Amino acid sequence: MLMNKAEKLLMNNPVRAAVQRHYEARRLRNMGGVMAGGRALEIGCGRGVGTEIILKQFGADTVDAFDLDADMVRRAQARLKRFGDRVRLWTGDATNIQADDETYDAVFDFGVIHHIPDWRAALREVHRVLKPGGRFYLDEVYEKFIMHPVVRALLDHPMQDRFDHTRFAEALEGAGLHVEESYDEGHFGFFVARKASG
Repeated sequence: MLMNKAEKLLMNNPVRAAVQRHYEARRLRNMGGVMAGGRALEIGCGRGVGTEIILKQFGADTVDAFDLDADMVRRAQARLKRFGDRVRLWTGDATNIQADDETYDAVFDFGVIHHIPDWRAALREVHRVLKPGGRFYLDEVYEKFIMHPVVRALLDHPMQDRFDHTRFAEALEGAGLHVEESYDEGHFGFFVARKASG
């Protein structure tokens, strides 16, 4: 589901980028550590702040990234041009990731899955494209936030089959992604999950 104009404005500003760099990324690193190089995927890359974080803070050698919104992909291309062939971007859908099975050492989601009506299909796709032993780093927005009257008035989100921390953890496990670390902030949550080694 594409973001509406209000949310797009909220996501494309220095405050959001600072929170992503200095809070979300730090918490995920503390929970799951960094990558020892390797290839990463970001789902819902927006204007490319997360991809830059994955390269600089998590130590990925290369990052593939996509977004449902072609305008955001264009913004990311301009932002990430300096990384050359370390970054590959495209317009795509998290329920049908354009990548072979067992391609990535890590997958990242900086608050995107709650926009997807069939979010369980996205989790299955993450499992499919992760290598055995690969990690899924993510922070997500919960039903409690999405259903708040002010949020509902300003932002567009799918309203059916939303999740809280427990339901999301259960869905990760059901998709074959074992939750190694998690943190529940009530309206938001953080996870590091791993695909079984074999």
